[in-house]
Amino acid sequence: MFESALRDLLASQITALEEGLVVLNAEAYIPSRIGTRSFIDILAKDVRGRWVLIELKRSDAASREAIHEIYKYVEAVKGHLGARDDEIRAIIVSTEWKELLVPFSRFVHDTSISVSGVKISVNEPDRAITKESVQPLELTSGRVLSPWHEISLYTSEERLAEGIASYDASCKAKGINDYIMVELKAPEGFYESSVVATAAQLHGIRGDTGELTEEEIADVAGKMDRLDHMIYFVPQLQTAEEYLEMIRADPEQYEEAKEFPDHMEGDELLCSLQEYALDASPKVDRDYFEIGYPAKFRSKLLADEAWSITKIHRRGAFARNAVLTDETILGEIEGDAGTSGQRLKRTIKLSDRAEYGQLLKDVNETLPNNPVWAGMVRAQLEEARTDFPDGTAETSIFAPSTGLMTLFFAKTQESGINYVPSYTILIRNDADVCRAYVGELLAADDAVQPPEAFLDILMNYYSGDLGSLVMSMTWGGYEARDIDMLEELGLIYGSFRCNIEGEEREFSRMKNNRWRSVGQIVPYAEFGNYLEKNERLLRIIVNKLSPRIGGGICDGSSADRQLEDLIDPVTVAKGRHHPDAPEHCDICSIPLARETFFSDGRLQDNPAWANMCADCSVYHGAGIGWGTGQLYRKESDGRWLMVGGLSDEEGDENV
Repeated sequence: MFESALRDLLASQITALEEGLVVLNAEAYIPSRIGTRSFIDILAKDVRGRWVLIELKRSDAASREAIHEIYKYVEAVKGHLGARDDEIRAIIVSTEWKELLVPFSRFVHDTSISVSGVKISVNEPDRAITKESVQPLELTSGRVLSPWHEISLYTSEERLAEGIASYDASCKAKGINDYIMVELKAPEGFYESSVVATAAQLHGIRGDTGELTEEEIADVAGKMDRLDHMIYFVPQLQTAEEYLEMIRADPEQYEEAKEFPDHMEGDELLCSLQEYALDASPKVDRDYFEIGYPAKFRSKLLADEAWSITKIHRRGAFARNAVLTDETILGEIEGDAGTSGQRLKRTIKLSDRAEYGQLLKDVNETLPNNPVWAGMVRAQLEEARTDFPDGTAETSIFAPSTGLMTLFFAKTQESGINYVPSYTILIRNDADVCRAYVGELLAADDAVQPPEAFLDILMNYYSGDLGSLVMSMTWGGYEARDIDMLEELGLIYGSFRCNIEGEEREFSRMKNNRWRSVGQIVPYAEFGNYLEKNERLLRIIVNKLSPRIGGGICDGSSADRQLEDLIDPVTVAKGRHHPDAPEHCDICSIPLARETFFSDGRLQDNPAWANMCADCSVYHGAGIGWGTGQLYRKESDGRWLMVGGLSDEEGDENV
């Protein structure tokens, strides 16, 4: 059947495509000044009154032309009829879709109008048309490094070479073509310092008093391999379907993984599927394994531990892309492209639509759980593009999304300000900065946060378990509920604008989606005021978390469970209660009203005594026992019963 005959047949059975369609014209002529022949196969309207452009191709050989034509028809209709994008739809119809599917999918991905694809068949002898909807492919967005990485450690250069070969073999077997392997070497003395740090952590977890001994260090050294060589593996991000296909070769894992889409979606689904795909056979040969993520690569490995990069191995598209520099690759591994959901660095020309559009997509990738900043950044870029159409925008976003940990790092790290979320957009016109947009963390009001706020966060987000909060650090500390947590602690994500002309500065702050003129603003000053004003809350956070985080170990154990093991039935039986229970912990100052245990005991390596909450009892107390410390447990009537540390010689009278 010729294409014209098929067009007329389709027009006579237009509702076979969609109920409610009404044909306005077959081979409709639309005047245009952009070079199209302007004959639309079928022009129709749908039940909502929108224009529907139907482009028909009879065979696969000719079908690719439909995409080129439909691009032109859309612009012609918009110009001739004065229609908006939301008033126009396109339906691409073909009898064959093998060649058409990829360009159709790209068109769906790129256009702002509603587009659908339909495969039709003509049934003989009545020539009735039947249809089958065509789903566009999930097209790659180009180079998108996965935000979930692998760390493989090796005992020697020979083992490292074997590891590289095994990665190549494993990836080839699974169809992973595009990936990066960064070779790193540990600094001099790294192993020795790791042994001492691990021994010290274990010493503290056991509650041992006194100095760390040589025997303890030697014991740890005897159990720890010297792992001075590393492969930091980063693959190109793939689709859920591609990951499932890789896992299919491992029947046992596949049976589990194929159920994931039923109860997972988005990043959680992709992360789980990638983990299963990389773990499927054939497996990578390694001496030790850790998970990796952008912040760990940048802050822990390169900055804190000073691993040195010895070589970057590129595979697939990364090897073929000659203009892609190692510096760019490392920046994207660190998350600068936005795929980590934490960092973005990009400079664009505001007049370049492709660069501008990609930046907006990257902003959404960088701020998936921070709609406040995502909206501000988009609006500010659009404002800058309007005010400075020929300018450039240098965008730098740091949004670690660590919730409570943001305050902990701000107080405990030497360069704590570097852990605080922020963004800057510098607008340049003729090379000079003419405007700056700055995002910062601000106090919502002047109220001082109560010390119970820490306990409220634990209860609302971690079921009251401090260990769950601490163990989140083992996978990067990323907290999708960051914006909600900080808001409950009296902090909000805000921004300000600074117009620059010579030496003149004009400041405005965003309030109710409007710029309000204000006096000079010093970046981070508002956040600093919050820390100063809420010193007690910060003291609680620091004292609760400091003993548990550091030295390569995150201690997620329960202090309450450790103290339960110290309950002495003999002491309990004597029924002694504290005559005047303290209101707060002398060490971290947390209120004791919501604690299960507290102790009245001597401090480690210190003759002083203190009333201590459960955590401080474990990490700062000298122990429970006569002359060392007494342990108390809250009873249902609110009184504190002594449950440990009473001498056998003491009487059993109640106090």
